[in-house]
Amino acid sequence: MNSNSIPLVVATGLLLAATNESWAMPPRQQSVSGVIEAIDCASHTITLKPKAVTAPLTFVWNDSTRFTRKGGCAKGSFYFGQTVRVTYRREVGQNVLREVSTKGASAGCSVTCR
Repeated sequence: MNSNSIPLVVATGLLLAATNESWAMPPRQQSVSGVIEAIDCASHTITLKPKAVTAPLTFVWNDSTRFTRKGGCAKGSFYFGQTVRVTYRREVGQNVLREVSTKGASAGCSVTCR
């Protein structure tokens, strides 16, 4: 390799290294529907039995998680056996909830987490 090509190789390497950061993308968002099997308010976790998957999935929620309910009930109100649709991302080894959508009447809201 001659001495004129060394700066070109270094510049190309720096350019490629700088553009790799712009290619980084956030975790892909996924959705699943199922029935709530367990709720742990202290650790902010919900265990869901998806319709299409045999094994239950555990999700965590945080302050940015949105809870919606058609028919009433306060934010964060769930009950065991309730059918929900969740949108989540896989982050740092956990399924982090982005949104929880529930359907049905407001009767049966037995667990309220704050």
